[in-house]
Amino acid sequence: MGSEGDHARQRFGSWRETIAPIFDVRPLAGDWDAGFHAELDRHHLSTALVGQVSTSAQHYERSESLIGAVGVDHLLIQRYEAGHTTLDLDGEEVHAGPGDVVIFDLSRPVRSHASDMRAVNLVLPRSLLALDVGSLDRVHGTVLSGASPLGSLAGDHLRSLLKAAPTLEATAAPDIAKASAQLLSACLSPALMRESEAPATLTATMVMICRFIDRRIGDPALDTRMLCSAFGLSRSALYRLFAPIGGVSDYIRQRRLARARLALNASTRGRGGIGKIARQFGFSSDDAFSRAFKAQFGIAPRDAAHLRLSPSLDADDGSLANWLRHLG
Repeated sequence: MGSEGDHARQRFGSWRETIAPIFDVRPLAGDWDAGFHAELDRHHLSTALVGQVSTSAQHYERSESLIGAVGVDHLLIQRYEAGHTTLDLDGEEVHAGPGDVVIFDLSRPVRSHASDMRAVNLVLPRSLLALDVGSLDRVHGTVLSGASPLGSLAGDHLRSLLKAAPTLEATAAPDIAKASAQLLSACLSPALMRESEAPATLTATMVMICRFIDRRIGDPALDTRMLCSAFGLSRSALYRLFAPIGGVSDYIRQRRLARARLALNASTRGRGGIGKIARQFGFSSDDAFSRAFKAQFGIAPRDAAHLRLSPSLDADDGSLANWLRHLG
């Protein structure tokens, strides 16, 4: 029979493979193999994943290579039930503890370390969030204090959703996920909004326009003329709406590049993959795509395509990676 240390190492290996689509993990404590534990349960709600995690102390990292390998840009929302975590966001430290709600943008890198912990998890496609573009750009690493009214409301909802998930009827799941996204957006919005940004009526219009852009992101005809026609806006009104984030044309280009970046891992294995992606996301030529991609991310598309992880991330239909890729 193996020792407890052998069993702990086996448990850690299984856990690391399970959580690999979201984080690369390594033990925090020097004597971790004396009793490592990790449990994860999850429930599919059609357009969302909800579950609970309980683990020993660990380091967590979501790197550029992992982001490219899995190819999702959802949001992970955690309500800490027990334990503490410290996030490293480009050198800025953010702390969270019991009762706090933490938001991760899975299209952005992060490093963290956590004590023994237990948390409720919710994964939502970013398109479900009723947040303006500027707020979505700032949401990564946001912590809602469990002692605040909105943090308490968000955390209580996550716990209620987890409790209901096992018996929730499949036909109700999409509407419940959408309602959850709306409630969490309302809880997050005050913490993310800047005074200089658009008023609420314009923000609502902007959210609708951004969703329209994401739906039509592969259409080469997607431009200001199409948006003005679809939403009954003048060019000047559209430009004013997007001015705080650099302009509407720049936003369309950034969304095309972001989607292309996520698609690189799955689509470049065959011949002509990068050219296919360039056309899929509305770029007029391979050269134009390559120049824009390198300017945005500091790396050529061909090099980014090689930032892949092991084939284990393309596991069976019930794998976490597959669930993440097929939300919606």
